[in-house]
Amino acid sequence: MGYAALRVEEVAVRSGVNKTTIYRRWPTKSALVAAALRQITEEQAAPDTGTLRGDLLEHIQSMSAWASSPVGRGVLRMMLPERVDQEVEEIARNLRMENYARRMEPIRRGIARGELPEGTSAELVVELVYSPIVTYIMLTNEPLTEEHAAAIVDVVLAGARAGAASRDLSIYPRDKEGG
Repeated sequence: MGYAALRVEEVAVRSGVNKTTIYRRWPTKSALVAAALRQITEEQAAPDTGTLRGDLLEHIQSMSAWASSPVGRGVLRMMLPERVDQEVEEIARNLRMENYARRMEPIRRGIARGELPEGTSAELVVELVYSPIVTYIMLTNEPLTEEHAAAIVDVVLAGARAGAASRDLSIYPRDKEGG
């Protein structure tokens, strides 16, 4: 089932409530879907293990396990083919921004602890760590191995420690403004 096929009436029946109850809380289908997806993705909070590497590896394993779970696969199946739908794209963009901000937390903590040099772009490190991981998960539909995750994290952190991540190449303009 995709976004276009989702009916609030069916959600109400499965939830055992009247559809007006749902519409009171979520006035549109897109608001309902965004709230459901937000609840699912908020469960993937950025960990604080005491080290940047540990934080990244723990979060990546959690994200990989979620994306490979029946719920994660269902969300990806629902969202990916329908990105041409403007409502779905808006939901995806907002969730991406929220997840992106959460992913930057460990990077910023790592900079504050001196694990990465001052001036390191948290945005760029996030893009370099998560882009290959998301691509792998989406293409293979399998969880990432700990060894594969560690290799990606270690390569990115080595480059960042050497000062290679000092440029802000963020694709998210809101983050450049501090939002």
